[in-house]
Amino acid sequence: MHKSLCYREALKALDWGTETVYTIGHKAPDTDTVTAAIAYADLMQKLGYPVEARIAGKANNETKYAAALFDFQIPSILEDASEQKLILVDHSEICQAVSGAQNARILQIIDHHGLGDVMESKRIFAKIFPVGSTCTIIFSCFKEFDVEISKSVARVLLAGILSDTKNLKKKTTTEMDRVVYKVLAEQLNLSDESLELIYSEMEKAAKNFDGMTDEEIFNSDAKDYVINGHKFRLGSLSFDDKKSIESFLHRMLGVMPKILKDSANEMIFCNVSCHKHSYILYFTDLAKKIAESVYGASKDAGIIYVDHRLNRKVDIIPALTQALLS
Repeated sequence: MHKSLCYREALKALDWGTETVYTIGHKAPDTDTVTAAIAYADLMQKLGYPVEARIAGKANNETKYAAALFDFQIPSILEDASEQKLILVDHSEICQAVSGAQNARILQIIDHHGLGDVMESKRIFAKIFPVGSTCTIIFSCFKEFDVEISKSVARVLLAGILSDTKNLKKKTTTEMDRVVYKVLAEQLNLSDESLELIYSEMEKAAKNFDGMTDEEIFNSDAKDYVINGHKFRLGSLSFDDKKSIESFLHRMLGVMPKILKDSANEMIFCNVSCHKHSYILYFTDLAKKIAESVYGASKDAGIIYVDHRLNRKVDIIPALTQALLS
């Protein structure tokens, strides 16, 4: 049986109903999760399904910049997904999902992370690829169905890949990401030089914290995890001003107690990358024990210095998982 026919039959078997189904990414939405929701909703619509894109929180500054540059509209926020039907993109962990997701009907999961803890007793379709961007997977979905990718959707997909692969420089980038990136760039007549310039501006926007509180900065790229019964939040930030990095680190430490209380977590961590190295911040005694067991003694209270850059998905979560399971 042809793979597109298998895919079509799998979708037909799902409990679509007649109400709108929402494609939605994780909380603290980044550019990849927003663009993936938009693009996959477009594909589902073209296949005849009543799907609309939503986001699970405020878009960050990089996403706002990308939306203006690539001319797409950021979806509205879905405040509560209870009793709704959802397609999850860029995540498969309930603790990272939109409020009410545990009481929603999950029809599909499209993701590029490890398999999470979403429990769905009814029929579900999942496509999980080990690639650098969820948008790379969604490009492949369009190709499987032989559905044309319009220029507007090509811009959306390329924005997501640029962001989540750091213009193909991130260590999680794969050959599949590179091929899709090239196809989309050619469709949009964008040169390597143009894309380098576009990404540099997106990167500047991502590091622009003007008008944001310290709590908003911390949570702008933070994800919740539950590992071996331990619930924690892990933030991930880049800050390139060496002269004020110490002040920035202590500002982030200063909001971690409130974030711990508000999020009902057991521990709080944050990876702050500065040029070619990282700082691991932690809060609570257990977080200190876990962080120091992985990264060594603290540089200062709540701060561990690491002499190379760390990636949340590839480096930090696997290391914390091993420590929490041991």
